Formats: sequence, structure tokens, C-alpha cells
Amino acid sequence: MKRNRSPVILLLSACLAFFAPAILPAQCFEGNNAFGDGEVISYQISYNWGPVWVNCGKVKFEAAKTAYKEKTAWHLKVAGQTYPSYDRLFKVRDYYDAWVNPATFRPFESHRYVFEGKYSCQNTMLYLPDGTVISNTIRGRKPLKTDTLKPGPCAFDMLSSVYFVRTMNLASIPLHVRYPVTVLIDDSVFTVYFRKLGTETVRNNDGNYYRCMKIAVKMVEGTVFEGDEDVMVWLTDDQNKIPIYIEAKILIGSVRAYLKETRNLLRPITVIRPR
Repeated sequence: MKRNRSPVILLLSACLAFFAPAILPAQCFEGNNAFGDGEVISYQISYNWGPVWVNCGKVKFEAAKTAYKEKTAWHLKVAGQTYPSYDRLFKVRDYYDAWVNPATFRPFESHRYVFEGKYSCQNTMLYLPDGTVISNTIRGRKPLKTDTLKPGPCAFDMLSSVYFVRTMNLASIPLHVRYPVTVLIDDSVFTVYFRKLGTETVRNNDGNYYRCMKIAVKMVEGTVFEGDEDVMVWLTDDQNKIPIYIEAKILIGSVRAYLKETRNLLRPITVIRPR
């Protein structure tokens, strides 16, 4: 599978994985008290190579109630792109969609359209009632590849897995214990992990201070990330569980994501100290 370093992939992966000496059993969806209809969350992405940091792109997450084939559904979306001034170095246009059953949080269908430099990948997944997933993938100019996946219960595409983690009762998870989430990426099924490290006060670019849960992340070696890529994410320590700040070292340089804007949250983010 292609190594992928787009802003969207970094943000999606940040909610998911870390290796540790102990593991908790996976839990399925228990209810959503984290996000609501019309929620929008935007991030600014910065990249550095050496001492210079450059604002290179933006990512926007959206959640809305909708109908999917006459069934009630969540429509989750995320779009990421580099700024025009950065396109000449490396152009990124990534789009993810997922239609999710609000009662079980199992996806009905998901789409992934990735255009990064000279690379492109288009994937759609259909989640059948018997638990089977039909995955259709086109990479570059290669022909359509169809796979039948059987991931078992509580499996998600990358986008719905991020929202699933937000619905979890993270306060009940012990420190330094890895928690598994089953994630489908194109034609493969992976078990990835996240680990809670504690709480910290974080100052965001907006000048406000937030109490956050600190999560350490490492994707499974052999997937779209190398096994030695650590990602750190700071989630608001409230019922929203929104990433405030994310940082990751990549092959050349580092990437940071800063919360830029929120709209239509179920409740205000808890601010420890306003600017």
C-alpha cells in the first residue's frame, strides 16, 4: 500500500493507534453525546523542514443528519487541500465521505478520493447486512479492483472511526493501556490502537487555553504509515472530545494541525483561560 502523508490522513490517524504492554478489549458503539447535526470543525495545517514553519493547507470535518436509501443516517465528510501557494511543491486534494447508521454507528457506505502529487486513489465500500464489505478501488491508471472483506463487528472506515472514538467514554479508559479499533483502508483490514497518556493544558493559536487529554498514536507498521511514525493529539477533556492540536514527525520534516474554527457544536468547548 502506498505511503501517504496528506493532511487528511494525518488527522484521521491521530485518533487511532499506539503500541503498549497491555490491551483492553474492543467495545462497540454505546451512544453519541459528542457531536450533532451541522457540526463543522476546521484545521490549519503547517509543515516544517528545518527551522521554517509554513502554513501549507487546511482540513474541514462536517457531520449532518441525512437519509441513506430511505434510512436515517449520519453523513460524515472531510476535505483536505494544500493552499495554492503550496500546490507547486506538492498538491493535495483529498475527500472522504461516510454514511453511518446512527443506532449502531456501522457504516452503510464510504468513499475515499485521494489526489496527492502524481498519485491518485479512489475507493468505495458497501457494508452489507451480513457483515461483509464490498470494496472497489482504482489506483492511478490501474483497472478497478474489487475485494470482499469480512472484518467482523465494530469495523469502520477511516473517517467513521474518528467520530466513533469521539463517542467513546475516554475518561473510563486507564492510562497507558492500548485500545483497539478495527479500520478498513481500501482493500485491507487493520487493527490499530490508541493510548491515553494523561491531561495537559494546551494553548491554541486562537490564544485560548484548553484542558486536553493527551493521546499517543502509532499506526501499524506495513499500512499507509511506517511503524516508527508517532503522532501526538490533544483532545478537549470534555464531552466534545475535539482535537485541539496535533503534531507528527514525517520522513522529511514535521506536520502540525491547529484547531481554526468550530460551528454548531452540541455544547461550547471548555476554555480554561480565555485569551
